[in-house]
Amino acid sequence: MKRLGTVLHTTDNLLIVCADKTIKTDALFANSMVITKTMKKIGKVKEVFGPVNAPYISIKLFNEIKDIEITKLKNERVYLA
Repeated sequence: MKRLGTVLHTTDNLLIVCADKTIKTDALFANSMVITKTMKKIGKVKEVFGPVNAPYISIKLFNEIKDIEITKLKNERVYLA
């Protein structure tokens, strides 16, 4: 389990995450599994964008994730499985 970053924004079925300083951007791949600190699978990496030294990551959430769970993810850390 590697720390991916902190959730900044939540939209319809996407999370926008500010990447952690410890993660190497070359280690990020599309469709990598994303989990919470409780090991719940929430989605997959869709794309990496922004500046190289401080990238952002969009995460496509799974359909079974409820809206209430999505709002609770704001400002929480997420991880790569």
